[in-house]
Amino acid sequence: MTQVRARPLLLLLALALSLAASPAAAQVGTTTDIITGTVVGPDSQPLAGALVQALSVETQITRHATTGARGRFTIVFPDGGGQYDLTIRFIGMAPATVSVAREGDEDRLVANVQMGASAVPLEAVTVSARRGSRLVERVGPGAVGRSLSADQLSRLPVDALDLKTVAALAPGVLSLAATDSTEADFSVAGQRPTANALTLDGLSLGSGSVPPDAIRSTRVVTSSYDAARGQFSGGLVASTTRSGKNIPQGSFTYTLRDRSLAWGQVTASPFGQGYTQNQLSGGVGGPLVRNRLFVFGALQGRWRGQALPSLTSADAVSLARLGVSPDSAARFLALAAASGAPAQIRGLSDERTTENAIAFLRFDWKASEAQTLTLRLDGRWDSQQPTRVSPLGLPPTGGTRTERGGGVMASLTSHFAGSLINEVRGYLSADRRDATALVTVPAGRVQVASDLPDGRQGVATLAFGGNSGLPQRVDNVSLELSEELSWLPGGGGHRPKLGALLSGTGLDQNQTPNQLGTFVFPSLSALAADRPASFSRVFAPVVQGGTAWNAALYLADSWRSGGLQLTYGTRLESARFSGAPPYNRAADSLFALRTDRMPEHTRLSPRIGFMWTGGGGEGGGPTILRGGVGDFQSPTPVALYSAALGAPGLSNAETELVCIGAAVPIPDWVAYASDPSTIPGQCADTGNTVAISPHPNVTAFAPDYAAPHAWRASFGVQRRLLHAFTVSLDASYARGSSQYGFRDVNLVATPRFTLPDEAGRPVYVPADSIVPGTGALGFTASRVHPEFGEVLVIGSDLQSDTRQVTLGVGAGTTRGAALRLSYTFTRARDQSSFSCCAVSHGFAAPTTAADPNVREWATSDLERRHAFLATVTLPLGTALELGAIARLTSGAPFTPLVGSDINGDGARNDRAFIFVPATAPDTAVGNAMRTLIADAPGAVRRCLVTQLARVAARNSCTGPWQPSFDLQLSWRPAWFGLERRLTLSVLTVNLLGGLDEWLHGAAQLQGWGLATAPDPVLLYVRGFDPATARFRYAVNGRFGASSAGNGGVTVPFQIGLQARLTLGPDRLRDRLRASDRRASAERDSAAATPDLGSLAS
Repeated sequence: MTQVRARPLLLLLALALSLAASPAAAQVGTTTDIITGTVVGPDSQPLAGALVQALSVETQITRHATTGARGRFTIVFPDGGGQYDLTIRFIGMAPATVSVAREGDEDRLVANVQMGASAVPLEAVTVSARRGSRLVERVGPGAVGRSLSADQLSRLPVDALDLKTVAALAPGVLSLAATDSTEADFSVAGQRPTANALTLDGLSLGSGSVPPDAIRSTRVVTSSYDAARGQFSGGLVASTTRSGKNIPQGSFTYTLRDRSLAWGQVTASPFGQGYTQNQLSGGVGGPLVRNRLFVFGALQGRWRGQALPSLTSADAVSLARLGVSPDSAARFLALAAASGAPAQIRGLSDERTTENAIAFLRFDWKASEAQTLTLRLDGRWDSQQPTRVSPLGLPPTGGTRTERGGGVMASLTSHFAGSLINEVRGYLSADRRDATALVTVPAGRVQVASDLPDGRQGVATLAFGGNSGLPQRVDNVSLELSEELSWLPGGGGHRPKLGALLSGTGLDQNQTPNQLGTFVFPSLSALAADRPASFSRVFAPVVQGGTAWNAALYLADSWRSGGLQLTYGTRLESARFSGAPPYNRAADSLFALRTDRMPEHTRLSPRIGFMWTGGGGEGGGPTILRGGVGDFQSPTPVALYSAALGAPGLSNAETELVCIGAAVPIPDWVAYASDPSTIPGQCADTGNTVAISPHPNVTAFAPDYAAPHAWRASFGVQRRLLHAFTVSLDASYARGSSQYGFRDVNLVATPRFTLPDEAGRPVYVPADSIVPGTGALGFTASRVHPEFGEVLVIGSDLQSDTRQVTLGVGAGTTRGAALRLSYTFTRARDQSSFSCCAVSHGFAAPTTAADPNVREWATSDLERRHAFLATVTLPLGTALELGAIARLTSGAPFTPLVGSDINGDGARNDRAFIFVPATAPDTAVGNAMRTLIADAPGAVRRCLVTQLARVAARNSCTGPWQPSFDLQLSWRPAWFGLERRLTLSVLTVNLLGGLDEWLHGAAQLQGWGLATAPDPVLLYVRGFDPATARFRYAVNGRFGASSAGNGGVTVPFQIGLQARLTLGPDRLRDRLRASDRRASAERDSAAATPDLGSLAS
């Protein structure tokens, strides 16, 4: 397996060496500034031979250039910080000083200077580049986004460690909360999270975590038309790291969260989620050789502990939120212990501990005025134990998770031939993630119906035994190379550039679910009788490795004339995969699928963007119009390649076993725990003594598969009003094409029968194959070719459609106060919102009311129709400052579901039929529906009432509105001679959660401040009547309840403490000191002013 990955990566390394050996290597990325302009004399004639010196305000590093025959000069400044003081000298002329500053993501900074004769005693001239409003960051013609410096983030109550969390501070970005098996993520323009890109210093970042003290700035780009930007069709988060400077400087930060600083009754239970966390980070750097060689290093460590929520630690209030009565929970615990399955693990802590460490080291060498070499090393380690313990499960159902990785990056920036700029970058990284189960036994699931104190009946699935999602392993090695050559012609109006990108990821991973098997019990009585309704298991031997390749070639130009700026170009992108699985003759002959062929595709992506600036006066600033249109492509997720490698349909690859009824093996938990090889590998029908063996699964790409892409267009206007306010209005449209989805081509096309009580819903297995007592069914009878299991084809025929409008208002003062308000309206529709993880989940993700292979348009999972965002920083004098983040979003869409497979396609993806209470065939179902409709929240009630007597539509329900609000109060004392270098902060965690409990009580929490997930299961199967072709159901009285959807977990109001110490220059400290001086001067002036009234008397 290692050899399979090593060969392509060796080729990549060879290519990297050849590029590095080429003269004048390098691509100009977002961290490199180009300062250009013309120097003329008093007669407006160009001055040749003038000496131009550029001093970086941030790094205090200088660079020089000499003007040419036409008076033009160009200075390339890698990682200069975006703000420069230029000094121009020429014999016989007075020196001139020019200040230029980057406003956003301009491709160059222009400084044109006219010098005066030395015979005239003139003072130095100072010219500043025009500063535009920073409400909507100017990140290139037509682009929209937001830039956040490290200082800005330190003034807000946000976790700057996770760049995906930082991305949510930009308007139009949808934050997606983490789950027990996925990380927090985000969505832009209704595109899936896999369509986003994270970059660090211009190259892809495998992990979303960087030491906060190592970050210089972060740009969240929601729309860009620069052809040099690629590998995404959603959003881009581009961060740059700090480098050493001529002046030693750094910062150290300590953050504390402690459970003793949490308030509320909910914190008495582990389900209150109060936690203790210590985080220490620091970074320091400076010159090794002044103005020549620099170093910067940073470290970060985080230690977090919180009480473990599980069924054994749930109190009565938590159980009520879970939809389980204390009697049912007590009986389940007793039966699970009596079954022989592990009920506890010796030495297992009742705390969930998470540890994290990140290291960063960077060297910068100014080899000459024209060449700079950068070397960066990074490493990370993360662990959690126990992980993935369900609040409805026992502690042994969890596992342990460890992650480790790192990389080395090198870049060389060169300026030669007067007008050519070149940069080459390379990043080699490794990423290893392992998740293992605490016990190597099958998972056990029990459906339990409980009568709750509020009169409703709750139905929940309780877990014991092992974990069906473990083990998992990811071991990837990646190499990315980029090259860009740009040219600044004499006039300076154009800047054409030619660039290339090549990346390869060597795969070695296994994320196949249910490798140890799962027993499902329909009730506590079935658990007591040791009679499961079904057993399923997926066998996944060692997965073959391979390498995913992505390459791009782009040609672009930036042009400016007066107030108009254009960027236009095209990007040619190609993808292929080396290391395909073996050829499967049977899959080819039966399904016309070539398992030995991985997709190869090439696409041309044209783009054009513009920005026009004009007007001004009458109490306002200039008006800015911006917009553009272009095509954007994101790479195929490597998980899809991994799935195809693991399931070529051969007997020695992925196979699946499903047993129902009498064919289900009797569990022997003690034997499984002592010897995992005794876990059943086949079903045995004791009545007919027929052994049922596993069937091989097939996962293969469609012949016409292409990587996801999106056509996107935008138009916006921005205007500064009353000298203090900036108003903007932006409209955008995104049409996602070639979105990946799945079809099961081994599913029979004609239903075996239909359900007359459910609007003729088709069922693809015969009625006599469904177990009457439990309603359990297997999907073997729905196979076209029973010798195979699922035969999933990965296609790219799905689409999405997103329309978005954002209104923004911003204001700021010279004393540092800043206010940003935005409202975003989004209408997003798609045919599937799946982005992670197993392909079987992808097949089930869209849900179905009929044929699961038919594509249907519906509201996207990624739509939040209305979203308000506000960030505030407000100085309260010279030492105090208040920071705040407030959000309000409309509810998340969700689909009423059945708790198990009822159509026989093998997936839990069936939408629920909404029974009319008065005409329901089962009186108990009718009564339960009547109670649910009467007691449900308004949005859930409307969803049910408007769909009575039909199968629910996908995402036809909406959860509650979601507010969040947090504060940070910072104090910079002038004590201890630190000159306000020390910042002490008090910040809140879920302030609205505290208000929620104060207003409504612990038993009636409304979910304020939480990322709520409503419980989508409406019906649970209790049996099947073959004579009437009717399933028997139980209604979940907690349908739509946010507390149940969140696993009963609540986040209490908690206070956090933070201390930050800066070394060396500090812009915020300098601003406060300047404010002190102004205040002192005002007091002195007031004291010196005579009292005119007393003089008159």
